[in-house]
Amino acid sequence: MELIYSVRRKPLKCEPPHFDITTDPETIRPICTISTCNIIAFTSLTELSDTDGDTWGGHVYVCDLDTPWDSHKVTSTVHPVSALEWDGEGKQLLVATTVGNVSVYGQKDFLLNEWTCLYTANFPGEHIIKASFFHNGRRVVALEKKPDAPISERIQILRSTPTLKGFGGVACRGAAVVSSTGLVGALAAGEGTRALVAADCLRAPRDHVCAASIAHKNGNLLVAAAWRRGGRRGVRCVVGSLTRPAAGGAPLTLSLQPLPTVYLLDDDSSPVSLCWWLRDDTDALLIAGSNLTLWKLTERSYPVHKLLSKGPVQGSTTPGGGPKAMDCFNTVAWQQAAQWPLEGAEPATHVCGARLPPATHALVASSRALHLLPRDTHHYLVSRSIVTGCSSAPEAAAGAATPPKKTKYGPGVSSGGAAPSVWCAELSALGGVAVALDSRSQLHVYKLLQPAPDVPTPLSVQHVTSLLEYSMVSGYDALDVLMTLKPNIIEAVYERLTENFQRQPQTFQQYYYHSWLKLRISLCSLSGAWQSGAAALTALQLCGAAWAACAAALRDDKPAALAALAAAHDDHAPPDLDKNLLALEAKMDLTNEGTLQALQPLQALRRPLQRALHTALTALAAMQPSNLHQMQHQHGYELWCAVGAAGALRRLVVIARACGRGGDALGRALSRLSMPHKPELLEECAVLCAQAPARVWDALPRCCVAAPHGRAWPLFFEYGVEPESLRYVPEPPPFAQSDITPSLDMDSIRYMYLGGGRRAARWRQCGRCGARALAAAQPSRHPLQRAYDGRFVAACRCGGKWTLVSNV
Repeated sequence: MELIYSVRRKPLKCEPPHFDITTDPETIRPICTISTCNIIAFTSLTELSDTDGDTWGGHVYVCDLDTPWDSHKVTSTVHPVSALEWDGEGKQLLVATTVGNVSVYGQKDFLLNEWTCLYTANFPGEHIIKASFFHNGRRVVALEKKPDAPISERIQILRSTPTLKGFGGVACRGAAVVSSTGLVGALAAGEGTRALVAADCLRAPRDHVCAASIAHKNGNLLVAAAWRRGGRRGVRCVVGSLTRPAAGGAPLTLSLQPLPTVYLLDDDSSPVSLCWWLRDDTDALLIAGSNLTLWKLTERSYPVHKLLSKGPVQGSTTPGGGPKAMDCFNTVAWQQAAQWPLEGAEPATHVCGARLPPATHALVASSRALHLLPRDTHHYLVSRSIVTGCSSAPEAAAGAATPPKKTKYGPGVSSGGAAPSVWCAELSALGGVAVALDSRSQLHVYKLLQPAPDVPTPLSVQHVTSLLEYSMVSGYDALDVLMTLKPNIIEAVYERLTENFQRQPQTFQQYYYHSWLKLRISLCSLSGAWQSGAAALTALQLCGAAWAACAAALRDDKPAALAALAAAHDDHAPPDLDKNLLALEAKMDLTNEGTLQALQPLQALRRPLQRALHTALTALAAMQPSNLHQMQHQHGYELWCAVGAAGALRRLVVIARACGRGGDALGRALSRLSMPHKPELLEECAVLCAQAPARVWDALPRCCVAAPHGRAWPLFFEYGVEPESLRYVPEPPPFAQSDITPSLDMDSIRYMYLGGGRRAARWRQCGRCGARALAAAQPSRHPLQRAYDGRFVAACRCGGKWTLVSNV
C-alpha cells in the first residue's frame, strides 16, 4: 500500500474531551463509504468549514475520488449519523441516525452538489448501526479462463433472484437496516416520500448488538450481528426473506430464519466490527476485535444411532423395508478458518472486505494503521501506519519501522503519538484504492497492490486489462484502477485493451463500443505525451453522438440515398456505402423542395455538424509533412490514420453539405485517406488548412489527482482549497491552434459559448476532464438536440459527475 493523498481540515477550537483516545465502541464517530462510481460519502460531526464547534450534529458530504477537496453537503441532521451506504449503481445514498430515522437521497438533475430526499422511514427509538440496499438481481462474474478467450466467456452477466420482487418479477428498490437492539427492518419505496416498512427481531429477548453486517445470497439477506449479554459474547446469524403482496401499497413481509451462532471465547474482547468477505453470495465472515478471525459456514455430518437416523425403524411393516437407513445427520456449523493477530496493543476499529469478485482482499483498520490481507494466506500482505496529524511525508515514512510478515512488501507499522484515530475504512468496488476516515473526518486514500510489486510486467498488464474489461462490461467506474497505474505500463495496457476488443465478435463490439472508447480516453489522459490521442478520441466520441442523432432523423421517410447512409454501421459499413457517398457528393440536389423539407429537422444539429467539420479539418491538418515527422516520435491515436474514424467524419461531412453547412472540399480529401498518402493528397490538405483555419482541440485544463501533473505521492490537501500545483494545462500542437478552439468559456457538449461574456451565470462542470456545459436545458429545444444532449446528461463525456457552478 502507498499513500496517494490526505485531505485535512482546519482544527476545531472546541473539541469534546477524550474524543480521539477513547476506545468505547458506543461513541459515535465519522463513517465513510465509496460507491461503484468512485464517489466518496463520509460524515462529520461538525461542518467542514466550522472551526468554532457551533454545528455539532450529523453532516453528510460527498466528493469525487479525483477531486477530494471539492466536497458537497448532502444533508444535515440534528442527531449523529450512524449508518451510511451506497446502492449498487452509485445513484442513491442511505443515511440513518441514532434515533431511527432512515432517509434515501438521490441526485437532483444528476448534479453531485444537488441532492433530494426520495423516501424516508422511521424506527422510533432504534439506534441504526448497519444498512444495505436490496440486491437488484444482476451479477457480473469473472470466470477463470485463458486470457485469449472471448470476453463474453470470461466475464458473464448472471440474473439471480432479487431481494424483493415487484410486478412481473422486477426488482424493487429498498434497503435493510439493523439496530443496536437486534431489530432487523426493511423499507421499500412506496407512493410519495413515505416508505413501506417491515420489521422483525433476531430473537424474542432483545440483545445488545454492537456491530452488524448484511450480505446477499440467492435473493435472501444474510444478517450477522455481534451481541453481548453479561459475560457472554457471540455473533448471531439469520437468513431474511422479503415478500410483497400483489396488491398495490400493501405492506412488506419480513421473515427471519436462524443460522448457527458463532460463540466467542471468554478471553476474547467484544467484537467491534463484522464484515462478510464478499457482499454477494458468500459464507465467509470476518470478526474483528482484539484480533481478526475468519469463520466459514460449512456442512457437517454427525453420526447418530440407527433408531434416530432417517429410515425405517425396527419392526417396520412397510413393503420392501422402506428407504435405505442413513447413519449420519447433516447440518451446517461455523468453523474458524484463520486468525490474524494485530500487531501492537491497539485493537481493530473496523474491518471491510471486497465487494466484487475481482477483488479478493480484506482491510483491517486500527487507530493508527491499516492491514491488508489476502484470502488464501494466514499472514498480512502489508501493513501501513497512518499519520493523521500535520506531519509531512518524510515524517510519515519514518514512522513505519516495524516490518510485516513479508518484508519484501515494504515497511510495517509503528505506534504514533496523540493524533486523530482511524475509525472507518472501505475498499473501492474494483479493489484499486482504500479510503480511511479518522475521527476528525479527514480522508486518507491508499493505493492497493495492483498487483503485487514482485509480479512481472506482462502479468501486471494482463491483470490491469482484465480489471478494465470487467469495468467495461459491468458499467462500474474504473478511476480507482487507472489512477494507480504505473507510468511504464500505460502504453502496454492501452495496446492490450485495444487488441483484445478488436478480436471480439461484432455484436460485442457494437454493444460496448462507447464504454471501450471512454476507457481509451481515460488511459490517454493519464500521460502527458498522449494528450493528442485523448483529444482525438474525445472528438471521435462527440462525432459518434452527432451521427447517432442524425441517423435517427434520417431513418424513415427520407431520400433513399440518405436513408441507406443512415442504415450504415459506424465501424463496419456495407460494401455499397462508398457508392452511396459518391452519389451524394456528386449529385447534391438542394433545390428539390421535398429534399429540403426532409433535411429541415437536421438544422437543429447545426452545432454538432459544425464541430464535425472542424474535427475533419483538424485531422487533415495533422497530415502536413512537418506534423507527420513530429508524430513519428509520439504514440497514441490519430483520426486520419483510423479507418472507422475517417468513415464517420466522411458521413457527417456529407450530412453537413446536405444541410448547407459547407465542407464541400473536405469530402474528397477524406475519401482518399484510406489510400496510400501521395504527395498530391498532402498538398490538397495543406491548401484546405490554409483556406479554413478552424481547429478543434478537446483537451481542456483540469485540476485533479489523476492528471499528469508530475507531482510525487503523497499529496496533502485541505477541504475547500483547490491545489493550484495540480493544475494541468495541455499544450495543443501547432496544427490544432486557432481562435475558436474550445476553451473553458465554451460548452464542451454543444459547441457554443456559455453566454454572459466571460462570466456565465450558471453552468455544469466536470472535475475530472475540466469540461463545462450549460446548467439547465431549455424546454423549447428540438427533439434531435435533446437526443444529442441526452447522452451527456447523467454524466460527463469522460464518465465524471456534473457539479453546478453559479456566479449569481
